[in-house]
Amino acid sequence: MAPVTGAPERVEETISAAERRQLGVHYTNEAFILRTIRPLFLDALEASLAAARTAAALHAFVERLLGLRFLDPSCGAGNFLVVAYREVRRLEIEALVRLRARGTALPRRVRLDQFCGIEIDARAADAARIALEQEAEGHDIVGPRDEAPRITVGNALRIDWNDVLPAERASFVFGNPPFVGMAWMSPEQQEDRRLAFEPLDTRGIHAGRLDYAAAFIARAITYGAGHPVRFAFVATNSLTQGEQARSLGPLLCRYGVRIDFAHRTFHWASASRGKANVHVVVLGFSRGDTGPRRIFDYPDPRGEPVERAAANINVYLADGPDVVPRKRKTPLGAGYPAGTKGNQPTDGGHLVVEPADHAAVMADPVARRYVRRYLQASAFLWDEPRHCLWLEGVGPEEITASPVLQRRIEAIRRLRLASRTPSVRDLADKPWLFTQIRQPSVRYLALPEVSSENRRVIPAAFLDPEVIAGNKLITFPGADDWLFGMLQSSMFMAWVRAVAGRMKSDISIAPHLTYCTFPFPEPDAEGRRRVEEAARAVLDARRTFPGKSLGELYDPRGMPKELARAHDGLDRAVEVLFEGRTPLRTEADRLRALFERYAVLSLAGRA
Repeated sequence: MAPVTGAPERVEETISAAERRQLGVHYTNEAFILRTIRPLFLDALEASLAAARTAAALHAFVERLLGLRFLDPSCGAGNFLVVAYREVRRLEIEALVRLRARGTALPRRVRLDQFCGIEIDARAADAARIALEQEAEGHDIVGPRDEAPRITVGNALRIDWNDVLPAERASFVFGNPPFVGMAWMSPEQQEDRRLAFEPLDTRGIHAGRLDYAAAFIARAITYGAGHPVRFAFVATNSLTQGEQARSLGPLLCRYGVRIDFAHRTFHWASASRGKANVHVVVLGFSRGDTGPRRIFDYPDPRGEPVERAAANINVYLADGPDVVPRKRKTPLGAGYPAGTKGNQPTDGGHLVVEPADHAAVMADPVARRYVRRYLQASAFLWDEPRHCLWLEGVGPEEITASPVLQRRIEAIRRLRLASRTPSVRDLADKPWLFTQIRQPSVRYLALPEVSSENRRVIPAAFLDPEVIAGNKLITFPGADDWLFGMLQSSMFMAWVRAVAGRMKSDISIAPHLTYCTFPFPEPDAEGRRRVEEAARAVLDARRTFPGKSLGELYDPRGMPKELARAHDGLDRAVEVLFEGRTPLRTEADRLRALFERYAVLSLAGRA
């Protein structure tokens, strides 16, 4: 293929949307690149230059720059390398200017061959070379023929990075690995991932849960073994949440890798046409102790970060201990109800009474006695008129007397007999019953299993036992106002966002992992009373909007002010139970307190 000329952003337009999806390509604007390379090396270099007050110190600084080597193993059209070269060159020029002012001139300079890249697409690799050469020309420098950027065309997960830049000479490795989730990987990419993890001991780690970008972290661990290389990669935030975090965290600990800095979740929008809109993080990591740890938090995911020092950064990007919550069958706190999924019909829709069929079913004098309100997650959130036939206790003579029941039950029997699942076939002899029955016999609290990550909370509500919970709801039988308050608090939501899985971008709750691992506080009577009062205030605020569904009340685009104020009061009442008298201000603060509490319970043998 002929070389593609032009700036990287123009080259990016030549790759189709389908190719981008397959390759996981999402291009980076300069501001986002600086979020990666500033804490990786640029801030430290600027501080060193500012501290260089003598000719000898400035000379040493220039020599240090000349000894640095940079590698981007997924360099694309060279965006990261171009910005890194430009910034290092800027610092060198400033040092040289200050040296000349002291009567010293140095002919040596930063070279293009200090900047190395690997790129699978030949077009993008050509663009990276051209972009770096053009950047050098922009500094009025014409390099000798043997000083060219070292861009290798190849699959970075199958070639040895040492062949591009020996690890003993490498200083910093950074970039934007492809964003390809587990469900989207091609067979070739799955093999790429397998090969990347093959040199590592992954016993008990479930590397198959990790996405394509994690394979670059695996390569980095192998590449940096025994060498003081520092790394920083952009990744989707799902890598530091849920199942992926539970696999990545133990892997990093096993190989002595520490997270040096992290940009917590922020919104990514690339500058190219058909731009990606995803939420990403930046992970900076190395082996050994390489200085203070830094967390960059985003109160507004589309805004600027707020930096804070951290004692430790765990895989959830929290300033907390390196603990990974494990699945539990019972809640971590004493006296809490079990959280279980609702009832599973496996009925082909024949036990569900759709609105269009409701009148006909209610006209049957037998069937109408068994019609119950039936809520799956959508009907729960949006107050949809859904019903089902709940036929526990129905007699054979009643079925015989009801054409509606006969027709529907026979359809279910045939469907279950044709199932490939033995347990479903076994229940073909009781086709009038749900296949999994977990209906509470008392008033219960319900949460949708899946909810938008943009809502302030996952809305919960109390339901009577006559309301049948579908398998897309999580139920908490006998729950009280205290538990309602805890599950509707910012603390619980911080925990959920960290440890829960995802269905696309939505939060997906698994009770044994999200609820049962939550490190409940142990309040005194007054602390408990405040939470219960605040929880009732939330319920009272909801009642002031009759006819409004939970989905409408918790619309992220416009939550009613009265309800928002009630939640503010609830958050304060819950947060002080974790942090004493001081409410927690940010998600990072909440996670720190939660993981510290979880670690305490772990040491006590309760987690």
